[in-house]
Amino acid sequence: MNRSLGFAAVLLALALLLAPMFWLGSLGSEEGVAAVAGVAPTAASAAAPAAAASDAASAAGAEIQSGDPAEPPAPAEGPPTLPFDIEWETNLDDPPIGSPEAIRGGTFNYSLGQYPMTFRLMGPNSNDAFAGWNRAFTMHFGLIGRHPVTDNHIPVMATHWSVQDDQRTIYFRLDPDARFTDGTPITADDYVFTLEMMRSEHIVDPFYNNYAEQFYESVDRIDDHTLRIVGTRESWRPLSDYGGLWPTPEHVTELDEGWVSRTTNEPQVAIGPYVVSNVSRGESVTLERLDDWWGDEKHYFQGMFNFDRIHLRVIPIERSLDYLRRGELDLVVENSARSWNEDYTFAAVRNGWLRRSRIFVDTPSGVYGLHMNTEAPIFQNRDFRIAMQYLFNFERMNRNLMFDEYFRQVSFFEGTEYANPEIRPRGFDPQKAREYLERAGYRRPEHIRGQNVLQNIRNALRGLIFTRSDTDDILVNEQGEKASFTVIYGSAGLGRHLTVMQQEYRRAGVDMRLRLLEPGTAFERGLERKYEMTVTARTAGFYPSPRQYLHTDFKNAVNNNNIWGFGTEEVDALIRIYEEDLDFEARLAAMHRIDEIVYEEAFYIPFWRAPFIWVAHWDYLRFPEFYLPKRTQQITDYLVYWIDPESRDALAQAMGDGTAYEVDETLDRDYYGILAPTVTADDGS
Repeated sequence: MNRSLGFAAVLLALALLLAPMFWLGSLGSEEGVAAVAGVAPTAASAAAPAAAASDAASAAGAEIQSGDPAEPPAPAEGPPTLPFDIEWETNLDDPPIGSPEAIRGGTFNYSLGQYPMTFRLMGPNSNDAFAGWNRAFTMHFGLIGRHPVTDNHIPVMATHWSVQDDQRTIYFRLDPDARFTDGTPITADDYVFTLEMMRSEHIVDPFYNNYAEQFYESVDRIDDHTLRIVGTRESWRPLSDYGGLWPTPEHVTELDEGWVSRTTNEPQVAIGPYVVSNVSRGESVTLERLDDWWGDEKHYFQGMFNFDRIHLRVIPIERSLDYLRRGELDLVVENSARSWNEDYTFAAVRNGWLRRSRIFVDTPSGVYGLHMNTEAPIFQNRDFRIAMQYLFNFERMNRNLMFDEYFRQVSFFEGTEYANPEIRPRGFDPQKAREYLERAGYRRPEHIRGQNVLQNIRNALRGLIFTRSDTDDILVNEQGEKASFTVIYGSAGLGRHLTVMQQEYRRAGVDMRLRLLEPGTAFERGLERKYEMTVTARTAGFYPSPRQYLHTDFKNAVNNNNIWGFGTEEVDALIRIYEEDLDFEARLAAMHRIDEIVYEEAFYIPFWRAPFIWVAHWDYLRFPEFYLPKRTQQITDYLVYWIDPESRDALAQAMGDGTAYEVDETLDRDYYGILAPTVTADDGS
């Protein structure tokens, strides 16, 4: 869930890691987030579809030119009051997110890739492996959200809302039942304080400072349970852009110059049903459920948050299956096609005690692949970057290493309506790669050119066997600099894939060195741009957030999601059109052009995508009929599964007796009818 950011992206999370608890319930993730276009009206008059925003604007006589957005009207001065003719909206017509069959109780044992670097929600290191869990019961409880199946706006912390004609002023009625986990009532003052905190220099967080300045003019208290939010500009998606604000407990927050260091290891006073109850440094974090959580009876929370406690154990990703087999974890999400197809042959699987599912979901793919630091000398040359694209042999890896399970990713905005349909991936083509390498000034060393055929064959064979730069046929430029760079990565499971790539690059005379780091360190190196090439991922929302990735505001700083150091005035202008223009076609054209620019600049080699989640779990862990909501990005986004105590007892008996269960050979769970079309690569012609 940021997972840095832009307009709607801050609405959800993750990285790498975890996505939003509600489809639009959060503004705070640095992994990118969001809401989904196309909101069907409800009986309570829900917001209009984002895709129809241009029609609505035209009907109202609004004309916003792409290159010259109109200035928003100034808000009325004086203490805020409710308009006399205000019309409130809500939506209780959609189904609960969870299942009525869910059972409350038990401990859910799950893995955590890295011990928390901090328990803070903002400031240094707050975007680590624990961030998704940390935000899940705090930031992801925004004023409103989107239903993860219907995409309609739904109440979360606010029971009602009213969007004004200026498309930037929204009034909210707060739920009077809402409490922080210490029992303190949540009031409008806690939302006012959230903006104050985002603006403060004491949080040492340029992202939130930037976000608050760019998107919030004011957050105003009208009374304890009525709030007004005024954005800095009129928006084609005001509820998505401004409705994800969460409350911050001012009564336990001392915001001063010592805040960062003082709060690093302080667990949050939360909003949701879980609080950190125990930590074992370097080993585990335990979250305990409140017995009397204020949201227990709320419509959309039914069938969710079913565990009494959640025990997160620090386990390397590649070791999770070992712990599952031993019964120390209840569930794992498999991320290796090889492991999914070859490693689940042990007795618990053969006997039906351990179940597997490939659960199809419909979400944007995010940004995942090889990333080139344009500040690194070797990658400052665009022709060299393009050559690297032509050496990426996806078909070979998918066939030989991934059992043809995956689909190639293409667009920077993959899986959203803003993906440019004209873009095709550069297919594997060593000849074109060599042409671009020569354009970049890289050629075979002079002493190699004069060798005879047998010597050339010898070098070729060495290139097939060795992948080290001490061989003597690495390409060089006129300055004698070798075509050599280091790739850092944080997942040992990718080692085989990168080795295949390394071999392809080596055959072309390019020395790709591989360096495996601890996951948190690799991620941090990316944020700080202390790398040449890296492998990393970011989650995404249906509304893309190009600002956090590509705007010059973040090019000129580090510790943000512009990990490439890229930005231009043209892209800045296009981002402004996307964020501000009420004409959908203008926004679409701007995003298609941004997608095209990313393709042309070639600093990102997209990897592969999968419209499904591989899950392995013990029989006693039960899922709803639909398994997961359609918009699920991470298995932990929506805690709709539960532990069945009778099934747990029966499983223990069966395992003790050696009694096998019937094995369910049907692994695919495609409740929503998700399809995954293939993409044809550009043949270079």
